[in-house]
Formats: sequence, C-alpha cells, structure tokens
Amino acid sequence: MGLQMSPAKMVVAKVISHKDKDRHVTLALENFGLFEFIDVRKKSHLATVERTREESTALAALERLERLADTFDIDLQRGSADRVSIDDTSISNAIEYASNVIKGVEPEVLEIDQKLVSLQMELERLMNIRDIAQYLEPLGLDPSYIGSTEFTYTTAGVISTSKFSELKWSLNEVTDGSYAVNSINLKRGVTVAIVSVPVSMRSGVERILTALGFESFSIPEGSEGSPEKILSESTNRISEIEQEITRLRQRKNHLRKDWTRRISAAWELMTIERKRLDARRFYVYTEESVKTWGWIPKGKETELESLLKEHIGTAYVLEIDEPDFVETESPTYLDNPEFMKPTQEVVEAFGTPSKHDLDPTKIMWLSFPLIFGLVFADVGQGFLILLIGLAAWRSKKKGDDWGSMLGYLQAGAEGLIMMGIFAMIGGFLFGSFFGAETVIEPLWPTFAHLDEHGHHNPYRAVHMLKLSIEVGAIQIALGIILSIYNHIKHHEMRKAAISASYLWLYFGFINLLFGVSYNSIEQWFNPDKLMNMWLPIVGIGYGSGNNGIYPVLPISAQVFTMIMLIVPLVIMTLSSVVGGMDGMVHLMESVLGMISHTVSYARIFALNTVHVILSGVFITLLPPLLVIPFPHIELLGVEIIPETVWHEGPHGPEQVQPFLPLLGAVVGTLIVGILEGLLAFMHTLRLHFVEWFSKFYHAGGIPFDPFTIKRIHTTVPRMETEVPTQSGYAVN
Repeated sequence: MGLQMSPAKMVVAKVISHKDKDRHVTLALENFGLFEFIDVRKKSHLATVERTREESTALAALERLERLADTFDIDLQRGSADRVSIDDTSISNAIEYASNVIKGVEPEVLEIDQKLVSLQMELERLMNIRDIAQYLEPLGLDPSYIGSTEFTYTTAGVISTSKFSELKWSLNEVTDGSYAVNSINLKRGVTVAIVSVPVSMRSGVERILTALGFESFSIPEGSEGSPEKILSESTNRISEIEQEITRLRQRKNHLRKDWTRRISAAWELMTIERKRLDARRFYVYTEESVKTWGWIPKGKETELESLLKEHIGTAYVLEIDEPDFVETESPTYLDNPEFMKPTQEVVEAFGTPSKHDLDPTKIMWLSFPLIFGLVFADVGQGFLILLIGLAAWRSKKKGDDWGSMLGYLQAGAEGLIMMGIFAMIGGFLFGSFFGAETVIEPLWPTFAHLDEHGHHNPYRAVHMLKLSIEVGAIQIALGIILSIYNHIKHHEMRKAAISASYLWLYFGFINLLFGVSYNSIEQWFNPDKLMNMWLPIVGIGYGSGNNGIYPVLPISAQVFTMIMLIVPLVIMTLSSVVGGMDGMVHLMESVLGMISHTVSYARIFALNTVHVILSGVFITLLPPLLVIPFPHIELLGVEIIPETVWHEGPHGPEQVQPFLPLLGAVVGTLIVGILEGLLAFMHTLRLHFVEWFSKFYHAGGIPFDPFTIKRIHTTVPRMETEVPTQSGYAVN
C-alpha cells in the first residue's frame, strides 16, 4: 500500500488447475477478492458452461427463498450482527441448509397464505351482503324478491336524492303508471329505492336507471330471509372471519420472527452460489484442466498464490503476465488504507482515476475535513458529528445495518469522525460552542468576536476572508504541483513546462495580492513600491504589503510583476501554441481559473459567517430557559474557558461568568446543525471537485470490479482443512 498516489499497476494472472478443482479455484479467487475476470470465452467464442445438477438446485432454491422473503416482507439487504456460521466450501452444505429452511417454514406459510386469500375473499363477499342488507333493512324487503319473475322485474339500489323525483317521473312516463317505488332518504344525500315494473319493460327501465346514475345492488347467492336476519348473520360471520384472519397473521408474524435470520442466511448462501456460477462463465475447460484469466494489482501475486495453495494444494499453475495492453485496457485499482475508503468513494463519485492520473485520496482525506472544519467551526456541534461518526463506525464493525438512508452514515463513518474533529478544532480556534460566543476563549485571538473592551470586532470578517483565500491559494498551488509531478512521471515535458510556468505565474499572482495590495492593481506596476514576500497563514491579522510580518524583497513591485507574471505567461502562451487549439483553450482556462478559482474559496468565509449569524440568532432571540454556567478551565497553560467573558448587558458590555443559553443552543443546533452541516459538506465538496481537481485530476478510468463476496447474514467458520495435493499432472 505505502504512500503512493498513483493507481496500482495491474498485471494479468492466469490460473490453471485440474478440471475437478474448479470450485476450489473459485473459492480461492473469492477469498482473494482482488481478481477481475477477463472474458476470454467471449473473445474466443467458446461454448457456454453447463450447470451441474446442484447448481440448478441452488438457483431453484434461491427463487423459493426470495418468494418466502417477499411473503414475510423481509429486507434481505439489511444485515445483522447475529450472523449464521456455516461452512459453504461444499455446495452440498449450502444446499442442505437452504433445503432445511425451506422445508421447515414454506409448507406452513403457504397454507397460511392460502387461507388468508380465501378468508379475504369470503370477507369481502359477506361485507357486500351486509352493506346491501343495511340498505334494505329500512324498506323491509327480502333480497330474494329482487330480480325477474314471470310477470315482474324488481331491482333495488341507490340514487342521488336530487334525481329521485326525475326517476319517478321517467318511470311513470315510460310505463304509463305501471310501476311501484318504495324509498327512504339517507343522511349523506342519497336515496335507497326499490323499483318494480312489468318484466316486459325491463330493458327500457334499465336504460333510464343507468342514465340517472342508479346503482343497483348485486345480490350475492344465498341471501335469503329478512334483511334483519341477513344483517345479523353476516355481521356475526364477518366478526368470526376477522378473528381468524388476525390469528393467522399473528401466527405468520411469529414465524417471521423465528425464521427471518435463517431465511436471510439461506438466501445469502444461494445468492453466493449464483455468483460462483456466474464466475464459471469466465472459465475455459479442456478435457483435464480448467483455466481462467484476470486482472490483479501488481504486488499481490504472493497473496494469490498462497490462497491457491491453501484451497487447491499443489495442483495448480499461476502465471503472471504484463501484456502491452495493460496501460489502455486494465482497470484502475486504488490502494488506500481502510480508514480512507469513505474519502476514496467521494473521489470515485467524481470519476475513476485513469492510469495516468494521481489518486488524490490521501491528501483529500486531510484537506476535506480541514476545510469543512473552517466552515462549520463549532466545538459543540463538531462533537455531535464526532459522536455520530463513532456510533456509525462501531455499529459497522459489529455488523449492524442502519438501513438504506442511515446506512450512508455508516459508509462514511471515518469521514464523519474526521469532520467532527476538525469542526471542533475550528470551534476552539474561533471560540464557538453550540453557537454561543460566551463559553470558549478563541485560541486564535485574531478571530475573536469581541475586542478587549467587549465591543464587536470590526476586522474579524476581513481576517476570515483572507484566511479563506490563503487556504485556497495553498490548495490550488498543491494541485498545480501534483500536475507537474504527474507530467514528469509520464515524461510529458511540454505539459510539465506549462504546469511549472502556471505555478510560477500563480505564485507571483498570490504574492502580488498579499505582498503588495489586494485592492489596487496599480500598485503592482509601481516602480517605487517595494515587494514583500507572502508567508502563508502567519500574516493573517496584519493586513497586506509591508505589515511587519512579510519580509521585504530587494526588488520593486514593477520588476516582480514582470518576472512573476509576464514572463511565465509568455512561456505558457508559447508552449500552448504548440498544442494547437486545445492548448490555447487550456491556457485561457488556466489564466481565468487562476483568479476565479482563488476567489471561489471566499465561500469558506461566507459560509462560516452565515453559520455564526444563524447560530447567534437563536441564542439572542430565544429565551434561555436554562443558563448553564461553566467553570474556568486551563489546559497545559492554555486558557480554554476564561474566568469571565464579555456579554452585552442592559447597560452595555459587561464581564460575566462563561455561560450557555440552553434553549437557543438546542434549537440552533437542530436547525443550523442539520441545514448548515449539509451546506458546508456540499460546498467543501465543490471546492475539491471544481477548484482543486481541475488542476491535475481528469478521471475517465475503468473501475476495478473484482470477484468478491460480501456477507451480511452469514460467516464462514475458521477451520483447518487438509487439501489433497498432487503433482506431476498433465495440463492441456
């Protein structure tokens, strides 16, 4: 791993073993976890590998387990710390476990589901009968009378009360008075009506009923007797069915609790078998051997060979090759420590580094929380982020799964820890504790909110702006240096010269900005103005130019401008002309970006100011509810919490004991902490993606996709197994 910043070099590994050792080869590559298959079968148009009987059984079991998970509403993607330990080295062990799970729960749950479906249909039928009986009860009509007889046609239903009179008039006109209607008005604006007409007029009457929106009752079979009797019987039966449905659902929930862990484990085992079967698509079989090819990081050959020997014995051959197409076809593998993986994922969100890129993960692991800490500088709120990060990290190590949304916190736990630490450091530097300025003494007095007399510090904003620009200047210069290093590494001397000239130009620009004047460009060309050398960070709080901190150079501002601005700009222009239109476009982007990207870091000042103001609003406007006093704390001679702090009293500034208004701190943290925290993260990300990456990082690489198995429901027990060895075998 080391401290290298370039993507790892890749080599092609060729594994050959006996044909009957193909599963052992798969297990070795699975445990290795850094082997990306090369599909030589597709390129050579070889025949498809046939499934074995056990593999077909595993796939069939997987489908049944997925149906079980669906009927139990089990989230299979959510892991648990309580995992099932099973040795699935042999596919028969995995199938046996899955088979036992299916046999143990599937018959009963299928029976329950069938009963529930049947009961639900019966329940809907009875509820329909009950509703009709409730309508007919006031009219006293036996449902069996509804329908057609030899002489009459009778129907019952509901109609809007406003249209009932029109219905009676239409029936009278169509039937010449040969009709009978009985009705009752309901409270909700509808009328229940019974209509009886001669059977010969049925079709005409039905058209009238349809036109007026008459909704006829559909009388279920078996609805005989008085409405009161039908209502009573259906109500009782509905109650019995609902109780039975409740009992069955409770039984199903009980089964779910008992079997979720085992169903999830069996599903994972069968999913793993499907992945192993997919891996065999990349195997080439001959009469006696099996062969496969894949990309692995250079330097991992010994580890792969050790795993092959552990699983296969000596019955294998491992060949390592570095073909000519490695530079163009190989995937990109980033070799970073585990605690930097969240930062690596952020880098890959921008784009996978190409083989000619540098991997910025190791620098960004520090620079990202540093800038975030300057934006979100607060000891208390930073401590909360740290606690969330530690909780997420601990749960991830235990194997707990917080779900799809909170799972992002677990994935970025290490990053949250770093962001919380640097937010606390920023809070100590600037003197902010849960938005209050009445608790902590700023360790960097330049950024104190109040002066020694308790009045507002009018220069704090200017100092914060200068700090933001200087942080940007340092990071942009670092990006240009990385570009120079990368070009030299790949023997791109013309591009290296352009980048070196750009660094030369940028260094001159920043020195003129802070060493001469940032508000008068005319002073840059003043032959009588002496030049001061800009020193990063140490001059903050002392202004620009001859501030007593920046050393004086024996050269005028005019000469310095010619040497540090004009000369490198000419060199860049001449070098870019050789590159044609692309070179000139790059030149314009670099010159314009030198200014715009530097100014863009002023967002650190802006966001920090917004954070301070919003937090202060809740502290100032809300009643304190409870005031928490703080004692004087001094650590290693450094005063953390002073004996007294300045506070705006009713008669002006006054010195009081350090305190924290509880209500304002809580409300401010809940609102500002969440909204401003997300905003700070997004803008910190933007500064890296746009301002910094544009100097040296291009992406466009091929992501490394190794054959690996992620277990969230099962574990493989550690055991010593004797692997049969064999030597002197023939390989075709």
